[in-house]
Amino acid sequence: MKAQKAKEELSRCLKENKTITIRKLKKLLTDLNMSLESSESKEVRYLKREIRNLIKVNKKLRKRIKEMKGND
Repeated sequence: MKAQKAKEELSRCLKENKTITIRKLKKLLTDLNMSLESSESKEVRYLKREIRNLIKVNKKLRKRIKEMKGND
């Protein structure tokens, strides 16, 4: 229901050519599950973060393997 109200409010403001504060616009877009930021840049940031996390895990595993081989 929240998204429906946000959609109606945004439509009303656009039809009546009313000005909206940035804060209110962000809230409306958030309620509509939209963002001012492009989804492509979000996806790129997400993928970079995932790559960094995988690199960290990989380093830890390599270190453990090296330690295990050293114990033999």
